[in-house]
Amino acid sequence: MNKKKTGPKQKHNNHKEWTRGWRYKTDAPHNKEWKEDRRKLFAEAGNGWWWYAGTPEYREHIKRVNDEMS
Repeated sequence: MNKKKTGPKQKHNNHKEWTRGWRYKTDAPHNKEWKEDRRKLFAEAGNGWWWYAGTPEYREHIKRVNDEMS
């Protein structure tokens, strides 16, 4: 019986290999730091922050944030 060959594992879709992880020590609803970060994000951009992801406006926003942080 021939076994079906499988290709290599999905390199970028394997959560066990991700180098960036959850930066908070506890789950989101119970973490004070997460709540503060979320509050700041929504105060700055409202609930529709994701509408502009990948657009020139979003790039300008990220640039402005980085400039403020440095």
